[in-house]
Amino acid sequence: MRTDEQALVDRLPSLALEEDKYKVRDTLENFRPEDLADAIQRSDLEIGLAILRKLDAETAAYVLIELPEDTSRSIIDELPDTTVAHYLDILPMDDALGLRDSLSPERFEALLHVIPDQDAQEIRRLLSYPENSAGQMLTEKFVEVGPTDSMSDVLDLIRNTNDIEFETVNYVYVLSEDRHLLGLLTLKRVIRAQPNSLARDVMVEDVITAPVAMPEEEIARTLARYGFSAIPVLDERGRMLGIVTADDAQQILEEAQTEDVLMLGAVTGDAENYLSLSVVELVKRRLPWLVVLFVAEFFTGSVLRYYVGKDAGPNPSGSLGIIANLSLFVPLLIGAGGNAGSQVTTTITRALALGDVRTKDWFRVIRREFIVAALVGGTLGLIGMARVSLPYVGWQMPIYLSLTVGLALPGIIVWATCIGSVLPMAAKRLGIDPAVMSAPFISTFVDATGLIIYFEVAHRITSAYGLHF
Repeated sequence: MRTDEQALVDRLPSLALEEDKYKVRDTLENFRPEDLADAIQRSDLEIGLAILRKLDAETAAYVLIELPEDTSRSIIDELPDTTVAHYLDILPMDDALGLRDSLSPERFEALLHVIPDQDAQEIRRLLSYPENSAGQMLTEKFVEVGPTDSMSDVLDLIRNTNDIEFETVNYVYVLSEDRHLLGLLTLKRVIRAQPNSLARDVMVEDVITAPVAMPEEEIARTLARYGFSAIPVLDERGRMLGIVTADDAQQILEEAQTEDVLMLGAVTGDAENYLSLSVVELVKRRLPWLVVLFVAEFFTGSVLRYYVGKDAGPNPSGSLGIIANLSLFVPLLIGAGGNAGSQVTTTITRALALGDVRTKDWFRVIRREFIVAALVGGTLGLIGMARVSLPYVGWQMPIYLSLTVGLALPGIIVWATCIGSVLPMAAKRLGIDPAVMSAPFISTFVDATGLIIYFEVAHRITSAYGLHF
């Protein structure tokens, strides 16, 4: 029967105040952990914490599993050791490693002595691998057989082993006695082969693998590229350590993509649930980049002051009139340049993230973007000239202004596009996240440099007409 979600949410505050924990457990025993987690997430943090403290350790652990990771991490330190130990025990091993960041080293180590020794040893092994590497993502729960095992033996192994012992049975790995990977059997091959066929005769020997030190994003993209549900991880000697599954890889990619989207909007920090962040945390995420961009805008003001604030020429009224006319089109030009730069920055950053473009392709990218920018800029330049000077559809302003806008627009767009394509690749080359070169950063940079192009073109055009400003 479907749970009345709102009724459960409304009932939690009174249960949180209930002193008899057994009464709370009796009331909630028929609710699924998923429903309890959803209700807790929609309630105040203090209410959710009180409910979890009153539940038995096993039930509370399964509710924690269903909560968003950032929510569970924010309250885990407030829960009793018995609950946290159950939670640690049922967590996937790669997720269990992340729990140590939310607990003191002493408490995390103490919990390892509470959970089953086999699980504790596996966690310690994973901790020995480089941070954010394939080693810390892997699980040791995979199906392994020897080269002389028959297909009948393989099927018996799968049938007679507890479900929790294997993360997936889609792939069966054929290992030598010294645990070197010899080949792979898909479940489809096992079922279709003759029962007495040997693993060495049925297996696929050309297996794509990942070294234990491979960065987590790279292994996630490898899984996505080939469409595997899992990929074997080998140590430096070629011995199989475990597998990384597609669901873990998908989570890594989603977090990386979310962080890139946030960075493109000039927001720092990890991918976390929005409602779990306090006002102070939101300020910390947004303020640093806004301060940087605000200071960078001073450069734009300096450019305007240099060109517009200079002493007027022999005819002050004429100079001020030229400046006033030129100022009308400043938002148009720097807006077009910023938009063009943001478009290409977003495009190249995504291409780098997906592996469609590599840093060695910089010249090819620049050449393509230059041609695109020239065509786009030329088109916008013609539209701008028409808008400035033509009767009926335009403002019928002086020809020097029409030429200035018509020539400056392509220059600004070509410049913005080239900068917007180069900076993400340069950042990638230097080992910096390309998303750092976010759209707001590019827009701010192009604002100032675009003004220089605009006013330099204006100086030359007006000088050719015998005018000065």
